[in-house]
Amino acid sequence: MLLLPEQRRSESLLEARSRVWKSIRCDPLTWLTLLITLFLTIQWLNAYTFLEWNPAKQAWDVVSPAFECLRHPDTVALLTRTPNDPTQVTFLRIPNSIPFPWLPHSLRADEAASVLAWFPPVLVALLALRHATLRHSKRMMCTFICAMTSLLAIAGIIQYVVDGTFLYWGRESHAFFFATFGYPNHAACFFPAVMTLAIGMFLWAIEHREHTRIPPWFYIVTAFLCAISAILSGSRAGVLFTLAIVIFTTLYVPIRYFGSMSMRLRIAIPSLLFAVAIIILGTAAFRIYAVNANQTRALAMKAATTPESYAEAFAMPSYRSIPAIDTVLKEIGDTDWATFIENPMLMRAGYQGILALRQLDDYPWFGAGAWSFRWLNIHYIDTNNPEEMPWLQSRKGVGQANVHNDTLQFLAEHGWVGFGLMLACIAALAIPFWYTLLRSPNVPLNDVVADRAWFNRISAYCIFALVATSLIVAHSFIDLVFRSPACMMLYGILFVCADGFVPPKRKLPEAKKQTP
Repeated sequence: MLLLPEQRRSESLLEARSRVWKSIRCDPLTWLTLLITLFLTIQWLNAYTFLEWNPAKQAWDVVSPAFECLRHPDTVALLTRTPNDPTQVTFLRIPNSIPFPWLPHSLRADEAASVLAWFPPVLVALLALRHATLRHSKRMMCTFICAMTSLLAIAGIIQYVVDGTFLYWGRESHAFFFATFGYPNHAACFFPAVMTLAIGMFLWAIEHREHTRIPPWFYIVTAFLCAISAILSGSRAGVLFTLAIVIFTTLYVPIRYFGSMSMRLRIAIPSLLFAVAIIILGTAAFRIYAVNANQTRALAMKAATTPESYAEAFAMPSYRSIPAIDTVLKEIGDTDWATFIENPMLMRAGYQGILALRQLDDYPWFGAGAWSFRWLNIHYIDTNNPEEMPWLQSRKGVGQANVHNDTLQFLAEHGWVGFGLMLACIAALAIPFWYTLLRSPNVPLNDVVADRAWFNRISAYCIFALVATSLIVAHSFIDLVFRSPACMMLYGILFVCADGFVPPKRKLPEAKKQTP
């Protein structure tokens, strides 16, 4: 970024370096990146001495702190003790073993290191993309994302069709390809966001053909593959987000373009959108209802031990009709909405949020370190409170390690200081994006009719990038989206690349002076 930046026309490499260095120094994101890196580094180094019993080795593993010199003096004595049940994994945290209690700290240095390995690289990459690349390269970056996501989707769809729970070279993963993000809901966030990006780039490419050499149909193929991948990820959020994007596009395109289209296109485009919606809805129905029955039949055939049981499993129906009441609708109908509106934290996932807020009360400024909620949440359960027992019973052992809400989990684990730095980084990305979005109507379109309305002149990329980032944020309130480096990077790139899709305003040639 600093040594070999892209050069503008009639600009030397030395001048390009000077320009990039000056813009880097003036960018608030640079200093916020340094601050959040320092904060996460201190949390990693300043950790409790945390012991983990390894039943296979019949010995304690010292997983924290980061360096030997920071271990608590009592560690050696504790290593000689044997837990009550040596066949089970046991954890032991030495009290008051933080080297510097007044600084940010964490429970486990190895878990704090994982977050440290995510944030700084993503932020540095976004800084490089913002300052060391020109508009054409930013557009090519988005095209590259669409191309690589298409390949990823094709590989996942093939693996899903052959019913293989393996990775590229045959390694067993015990899950479908789309779960290799680490969590199926991460794929359910990533693919709809890229689908939205592809639709925005398709519309932008149609409007600004002079600025792109990529055929517009390429982005339609990407959007279609992303839609199928989001549905096959097995996440209800992925299905709902995909349908929301289709509905938004179906409403947006006619409003923006119908005034400038011929009658043939006015009929063809809604028909195409309707066909795509039918394909996506059909795939969703096939995934939710038909494939589930087929998988049940396949599992029964694998579990069969006698010819009779195998024949019985083979005779099971491969498909079943769509039930009148979907499980999602049943869940919505069974919800006590009056109680939920009065206090949303009364739901099962909301109970995790209550525990996170209690942890925040104990560690308000710096938090207790990355992934600390999984170790501390059990200490905040009040089993003597009768009102809390329904919350505790509704957890049912599901999702207890995380809050399933990025805002509350980052608050509990990094406190107001760490979470404030994260919000400041988002503001440093979002404010220039909004400036670019509001500046985009100043660029005239080739389409004179569409150019008449201010709303139609807003860059199509900016509109769909705003939709994509909004979906990512909405998903983060019900799951751990920003625990996926892929989703984090995509979220930032959508902001940073916006000015690549808003060319500078064309200067009209001055009228020649008429001689008398």
